[in-house]
Amino acid sequence: MVTATQTESDASLSHHGIKGMRWGVRRFQNKDGSLKNAGKKRYNVDIEDAVTKKQKAKASARKASAQYNRTYSKKDAEAFTKANSKLKYANRQVKNEKIKSKLNDETKKSKRRLTLEKQYKQSGMTEEEAAIAAYKRVKTEKAIAAISGMTVAAITAYVAYKHYDKTVDKIIKPGTKIHNISMNSNKGIEDAFYFSQTKMDQAKYKGIYGKALSSYGTNKVYDTQIGINKTIKVASEKSATRALSELVNGDKQYAEQLSKHLESSKNRYALKSQNDLISKAATKLSKGKIDADVYNALNLTLVDHQLPTSSSINKGFYDKLKSKGYDAIIDINDKKYSGYKSSKPVIGFNMADKATVDKISEVGKQEIEKNYKIGMTDLSTRAYAPAIAAGAAYVMGIKKVSDTQTKKKETQIVNEYRKKHPKSNLSNTEILNNYYDY
Repeated sequence: MVTATQTESDASLSHHGIKGMRWGVRRFQNKDGSLKNAGKKRYNVDIEDAVTKKQKAKASARKASAQYNRTYSKKDAEAFTKANSKLKYANRQVKNEKIKSKLNDETKKSKRRLTLEKQYKQSGMTEEEAAIAAYKRVKTEKAIAAISGMTVAAITAYVAYKHYDKTVDKIIKPGTKIHNISMNSNKGIEDAFYFSQTKMDQAKYKGIYGKALSSYGTNKVYDTQIGINKTIKVASEKSATRALSELVNGDKQYAEQLSKHLESSKNRYALKSQNDLISKAATKLSKGKIDADVYNALNLTLVDHQLPTSSSINKGFYDKLKSKGYDAIIDINDKKYSGYKSSKPVIGFNMADKATVDKISEVGKQEIEKNYKIGMTDLSTRAYAPAIAAGAAYVMGIKKVSDTQTKKKETQIVNEYRKKHPKSNLSNTEILNNYYDY
């Protein structure tokens, strides 16, 4: 190795190494990316140990979940959240051990992998961490490329942009069956109504929403099944935002009403994330900016019909979308903010002649309970359950703990540790192992 030493009288550059070692010699890889013998079998693998730790983490998460469901206390909610985070971490570690096993069997790495490994090591990862991260990244890129029919080079920029619904309009084909849950036993195709398409979304609305509706007293809950007989065009978030921008910039009265509407909507919702969005959007609108935040805030308030401005704001926006050929929009609130984490929730507003009610069925208590468990299992698996108590006013809002947030949290854990222990030589993985008591 090379070291620079400085004394009061002089400066010198010295070389320390093994006798016979030559500069520029590659110990692990050839120029083409293939691995030399020294580069093979150099990752220690223990899949069995990782699986054992995963099973223990799973048992701890179940125990924490049961405790939280008994008390709904803040302390137990925090314990449940951390237990779920540890389980997610343990799951990742099992996958990482399997990846290391594959890396040990490799004979060559692609230029793309080598480039990514270099970038990851420059960001502070160890050689092993960088190799695993690069392997995962390339695998993801290839999977998306295979599905889309695009080349890996063309898909690289797309990988970072995960929210397909934001930019691409969708259609719902004739013959599709959709569902609406309500307390109305004679529900027709209204000017604007909410509906679900997937089985899991249906389970969440039948169970979680249905339970909330039935808790209001003697009210019965009904499932309205609707058949689509003409193509429904669903505006993407990008298209809807553009339409709103055109409406606000071209209609001064609507712009003023929307400003009042958002101001009146502040702090009306159960979750902080919802109220923060509305406040942020109101500020942007006051400065003449119309972007995704403003649209998301409006979309969120479409469910609220109690404000004096609700009717005119909703109708004006729906009419604008109709003029552009749209029949429906994504329900941003249930997809992002309310906690349902629905995959394809939709608000239909131009479907009276394009859909027909097939049947209306009462949803009994047993069916509600069954679907409630299904929905909550999905949410608790994603680590959303601890926030249920916060959203009672708007049907059990649940805080979002996405993979992105998990990564941010773990980055914060690592950074805080390094700040407190600047001389530590622990890797990122070792720091997280200690944090999770893994």
